[in-house]
Amino acid sequence: MKAIKPFLLVPILLLLQGCVYFNEEGLGSRKYRDCVEYYDAEGIYHCECDDNLITISK
Repeated sequence: MKAIKPFLLVPILLLLQGCVYFNEEGLGSRKYRDCVEYYDAEGIYHCECDDNLITISK
């Protein structure tokens, strides 16, 4: 039964090879994170980025 697991895992990894990227903060669906940076009317800086699939905390 343990020998079947790698045979199931390898095709899944090959299918996701072009869809999953490692970026500086984790594992995401895009190679570079799209962040929107702006200042609001009070002068407070905001940075909104899209979420990663898996975030690696340092």
